[in-house]
Amino acid sequence: MRRSKAASGLALLAGAALLLSACGSGGSGGSGSGGSSQNLNPGQIGGADQVFKRPTVSDIGDVAVAVEENFHNYNNYTGAANNVSSVYILNQVLPSPFVVNVVDGKQVIMLDGDLMDSVTVKSKDPMVVEWKVRKEAVWSDGQPIDGKDFYLRWFAATSKVKTSTSTSTGDAGTSFDSAPTGYDQVSKFELADNNKTITTTFSKPYADYRSLFSIIGNDAILPAHVLEAKTGIPDITKVTDADQPSVDKAAKFWTDGWKGFSKDVDLSGGPYMIDSSDLKDQTVLVRNPKYFGAKPGPAKLTIRTNSDSQAAIQQLQNKEVQVAAPQAESAVVQAVRNDGSLQAYVDAGLTYEHIDLNMSRPLFKDAAVRKAIFQCVPRQSLIDNLVKDVNPNAKPLGNFMFMPNEQGYQDHYSDVGNGDTAAAKKTLEDAGYKQGGDGVYAKGDQKVSFKLGHKVVPRRADTVRLVQAKCKEAGIDIQDDQSADFNDKRLPASEFDAALFAWVGNPVKSSSYGNYATKSAGGTSNYNNYSNPEVDKEYAAANGELDFQKRVDMLNDVDKKMHDDYHSLPLFQLSDFAANVPNFGPVSYIGYAGGVTWNAETWQKK
Repeated sequence: MRRSKAASGLALLAGAALLLSACGSGGSGGSGSGGSSQNLNPGQIGGADQVFKRPTVSDIGDVAVAVEENFHNYNNYTGAANNVSSVYILNQVLPSPFVVNVVDGKQVIMLDGDLMDSVTVKSKDPMVVEWKVRKEAVWSDGQPIDGKDFYLRWFAATSKVKTSTSTSTGDAGTSFDSAPTGYDQVSKFELADNNKTITTTFSKPYADYRSLFSIIGNDAILPAHVLEAKTGIPDITKVTDADQPSVDKAAKFWTDGWKGFSKDVDLSGGPYMIDSSDLKDQTVLVRNPKYFGAKPGPAKLTIRTNSDSQAAIQQLQNKEVQVAAPQAESAVVQAVRNDGSLQAYVDAGLTYEHIDLNMSRPLFKDAAVRKAIFQCVPRQSLIDNLVKDVNPNAKPLGNFMFMPNEQGYQDHYSDVGNGDTAAAKKTLEDAGYKQGGDGVYAKGDQKVSFKLGHKVVPRRADTVRLVQAKCKEAGIDIQDDQSADFNDKRLPASEFDAALFAWVGNPVKSSSYGNYATKSAGGTSNYNNYSNPEVDKEYAAANGELDFQKRVDMLNDVDKKMHDDYHSLPLFQLSDFAANVPNFGPVSYIGYAGGVTWNAETWQKK
């Protein structure tokens, strides 16, 4: 999904959960910023931020973009939504105090100077942050973007009320189904200057304050006045948990009223507004006439779905689209690189492929079974067959907190994922499992047999095939379980035995807290029902640690604890990949910032 940045570097700690990747890629290399573009140290807490204002550009008319999956939900900030494909759209629509920019090949988090006058740390003890929204900033219906919108986002993340009105599948201790990370540290929320000044007082320090309310933390603000109008709530800032009827109405609209797309409630506070969307094949963006920054280059952006990577490149070659972001499959990347009429962007990203075991399944209650499965998975074979042609330097991934091109990376998973069938058999036999006549291990009536679910993606089908073959040698039976709606529906509902998918990683490291925390402790995107109270406690403590190196050490310790629980196995780092027609751009790809459309408002014909 599309994210933005702030400060002198990247890696704060904040907001919601990591984004669910619509697709995959293959590694790093080719063009791009070289695979070392991440600078995790955010610099001085409370230091002055660089300011980004959108440049004045020429009108280039209509532009079409091919992506692998399309827009699903206007409110992408619930555990039941949280899909990167929606951020391809929302990064150009929803206001975000901080955004990402690329300066001298480095991704830099900056203050959005079109939206904000300032964000200032007024005090560090207690921590007090003041947010000033520009008077000119308005929604596409002309109503002000102001503190009501900020309050709604804060309240949705911190309300403790459970209601029966929401159809959400999440369980974060709140009917709003929104991750509390960071927001739950805000003990006082004050408004002034016609609600254009917001002051947040924190109960304890929060290093990633810049990611609150911002796309860089997989977050944004939604139009509170729309919720007020649709629910009959006179003033959302007067609603507290003591007002059960109002909380019921607000939660219902938050989780359901902004689900999917409805033109009358899905307003814009960005350069573009959503003109139409079928939530599957096509979404059309047009310029927001009420936008308060520079007018974007493309007059209209048509985002088209094409899940066939080869066909997406053919669309590009036929000039049916000007930009494409297919999966970085080997044949596709090589085809673009060898086509002199196209330009390619391939670079190390923060997206990573992994296998999650659903910890609520009886089979996976046994740690020995989980360990044996991970021992038999042949990660190097997966890389050799599926990744090497795109990234010759790819290696098995050894960390969930940090990617190999980030400061802080340590390999904690070198003892598993090596296709070691002998070790897997020994682990099972030591735990009392016996190999049956069908070659599959079992203990009593419990066979080591399960389904590995995934979206319909050729590389993932190949991954399952390779894992199946190797684990069969270890007496472990794995069945392929693919479906087109796996990422969008089954995964958030935990309707799987095991899941093969990708998270779009984020330099804002607290953004993954919601993926791994116990659901009742804020794990809104903890789809595999993992729970370790020690992980919850240390991860939460890391989110408040202002010393950069101490925070890195704490996050690595969290990763070690997760390794020892054998609930999820990292496979490999994916590549950011995009292609475009010549003399057009600048086109690149930043997964957490909106993929290929992260800077679409600046595109020009050269």
